[in-house]
Amino acid sequence: MRYLYLTILRQKDHLSLILAVFISITLIFTNDSKDIRLLRAKANDIFSVLYAPMAWIRSMGTLEEEANLLREKNLQLTLQMESMLHLAEENRHLRDMLNFKRDSRISLQPAKVIHKGLTSNMVSLTVDVGKREGISENNPVLTPKGIIGKTVIVGETSSVVQMISDHNFRISVRILPGGSTGILRWLNEDICEIREVQKNAEVTVGDAIVTSGFSDYFPKDIPIGDVISIRDERASFQKSVRVKMHNDLSSLLNVFIITEVVDAQ
Repeated sequence: MRYLYLTILRQKDHLSLILAVFISITLIFTNDSKDIRLLRAKANDIFSVLYAPMAWIRSMGTLEEEANLLREKNLQLTLQMESMLHLAEENRHLRDMLNFKRDSRISLQPAKVIHKGLTSNMVSLTVDVGKREGISENNPVLTPKGIIGKTVIVGETSSVVQMISDHNFRISVRILPGGSTGILRWLNEDICEIREVQKNAEVTVGDAIVTSGFSDYFPKDIPIGDVISIRDERASFQKSVRVKMHNDLSSLLNVFIITEVVDAQ
């Protein structure tokens, strides 16, 4: 107690000043005279300048936090939109396949693509049906847009499909409406080439390409693509025809496998 008393005596000048300032400020802010209001306004202007940088820093922190929340929300909405677009496209594709199967005069087994490029020496994909569903080797594989390949390895519950984009794949085709025939093979991306077409054959850009029916495995009139260019081969009685396929082979999800040809020749 004595120590506290001595400390107050030694610091009495400072304490008196602090007390006087405190009383003065109290009187100033409790007084409502015109001069005091003017003094308050001046003081408020000064403190506003001092507080502005701190308020800016706080606002920047808040803006950064809000920006992060908005970016997160935007990402979530983008993912949801992509999922909805994917589901809509898959739904449209499945409806097309259902209509195709309903209108077709051949026996079809629907299948889902479960893997791509399983074999190293062949462009292929794997589907989730096999012998249990009546699949056998050399069954044609197609979508509502046309042929994509044939089965080459068949297990009990899965099958490997050799794609039309494999360099060793060949198929006999017919060019409509002229009726000329030739052998189709893949070139690159979604472009194929028909060889062994007679030079005097009537072929124009836009003609439809379908299976000829001469194959032991592929029924006739299954679509493949459309003619995009014709080139005469020098020193030959034949010409080559470039074809753009209907199918996008990079985005296959569901396919059909022909298990029986009802109207085969």
